[in-house]
Amino acid sequence: MVRRCGSTSLFLFFFGSVLAQLELDQDPILDRYCGFNWLEANIYCRSPCPSGNNADCPLNPSGRTQKCFQGSGCFNRMQTLYWTGVVAIMFEATEHMANYQVISTTTSTVVASGADDEETTAAANVVPTAALMGNVEEVALETILIAKLQTALEDQMFLVSVETQNQDYDRPCVEAVFPPGWDRDDPSKITLDVTMSIITRYIPNSIAVYTNEDLGTIVKTALEVTQDAIIRELKTANPFFNAMTGIAAVSEDDLPESPSTMPSFPPTRDFDQLFETPLDPNPTGSNGIVFSVKTPKGAPSVLLVGMKFITNFEGVFEYEVYTKLGSWTGFVGKSTEFDLIASGQVTGKGSKTLVEIIQGDHVGTIVEGNETISVNYVGWKDVHVLGDGGERSFYLTTTKRFLQQDMTTIPILFSAPINGESETLRQYEIVESNSELEVYEGDGVLDYPWPTDSNGKSPYYRRPRGPIIAFNYDRAPCNPNVNFTGWPCPYVQKTRIPTRNPTKRPTPVPTTPQPTDNPKRQPTIEPTLVVTSNATETIANASFDNLQSEESKGQDDVESGAAVTIACKSYNALLGLMSLIL
Repeated sequence: MVRRCGSTSLFLFFFGSVLAQLELDQDPILDRYCGFNWLEANIYCRSPCPSGNNADCPLNPSGRTQKCFQGSGCFNRMQTLYWTGVVAIMFEATEHMANYQVISTTTSTVVASGADDEETTAAANVVPTAALMGNVEEVALETILIAKLQTALEDQMFLVSVETQNQDYDRPCVEAVFPPGWDRDDPSKITLDVTMSIITRYIPNSIAVYTNEDLGTIVKTALEVTQDAIIRELKTANPFFNAMTGIAAVSEDDLPESPSTMPSFPPTRDFDQLFETPLDPNPTGSNGIVFSVKTPKGAPSVLLVGMKFITNFEGVFEYEVYTKLGSWTGFVGKSTEFDLIASGQVTGKGSKTLVEIIQGDHVGTIVEGNETISVNYVGWKDVHVLGDGGERSFYLTTTKRFLQQDMTTIPILFSAPINGESETLRQYEIVESNSELEVYEGDGVLDYPWPTDSNGKSPYYRRPRGPIIAFNYDRAPCNPNVNFTGWPCPYVQKTRIPTRNPTKRPTPVPTTPQPTDNPKRQPTIEPTLVVTSNATETIANASFDNLQSEESKGQDDVESGAAVTIACKSYNALLGLMSLIL
């Protein structure tokens, strides 16, 4: 939401002959207008007569008496125009400060002179500032402006309300857009910048069709043309304006946006979020409102866990909240198609502070006649909005168990149509949106319980109207499936925590079996024949001596036989030894 220069509302004022803005959507009998006959009242719609009395109708210059006609059809054809801007009132600084000065004191730390420079003292700084208007001065300003605006708007539209909001001296953002001729930087001048809002209504026709910008032009021109008269009358009305030298206006849309001092979001967003539609400086209101909440295309499902709304009432009252999945179109007045998800008693905090719906079930008391009875109320029940363009409808209403002092119903506040040309039409704009939610305009409901409206022509509905509400919601209710667009959330089984210790103890012995005592297999290689050195030498001599005589040969045979005998014995002994080893 764009934050404009000076937007805090302080004081609301309605003049006697002009309709209070809440009544526009609160009472269908306001469709009463004057004329010489019903047809003239229906065509021209010049003079409203909300009381229903002919005495409310003005006299015709010819002396003919007009009558007040019920159901003229004027109201449904009327469009509302809004202008918000700054009315700048310039004063001679010296004279104005001499009579209307406020002394404020600030404290600063001063380092004491001397050897011990750590000692400090507190010094008081006296800062003179100009006083702001009080309620009496605001009424004087509004009364005179109303008269001038009524004259300027004559035969074009009629004035509904004038609201004084924030006031401050010499706002830099206003000074930047004023023409140089005003000399706002002149130290001999001081300018009181007053944020004001003006509402008018008119009936479009083939000759005249107006916009909010047209209303702003009329307001600024009226102040410029009647500046001298306004200054003169204000000086006469209240001494606060004795040093006044000029008055002019600038539209809020022409003011530069105030820079943001804080980031829009922290670096990381929590799952729990708050969604708010903007407060309307010029709200209207009635018994209740029906509207839709959607998710953008591609966005995940969200869970709404709380709700707030606003009323201009500052006392105890009773509320109810109904909801259904999908659109409310075709279900107006059919409470059986909705689920009651909240009801209770709360204390209103006025038209600038949201009221929170009670979370838990609770018990309240009401007085009926001479008897005090207990009532069981339903605490807020969390509801989801399907992702990827899913829609959920809400019907928020006050009941008639508690009434205002004038015995009228306690209104829930909402905003006028975003598109002024859509008045009475079923054309609904987005009031506010972010990456997870979209809140749309709906229908203001003028009665409780809400009546049916099958053809869209019931006098107990005003459309379109924008809800002024806030939702607490979980933007990722299906975490860790943060992009899930369905409902309910899919079941995700938890995994087991990994074990820190081995699941089995290590085996103390190897799995290969121990070798047997006696091998079952014989050696694959026979051992090398071992003989004594004498035998080896004798065999070698016998093998290579082919030149011996017969006598020598016979002797050698005897020696060779002995050597073979010794070798065989050695071989048998070696086999026995190897068997023992293996």
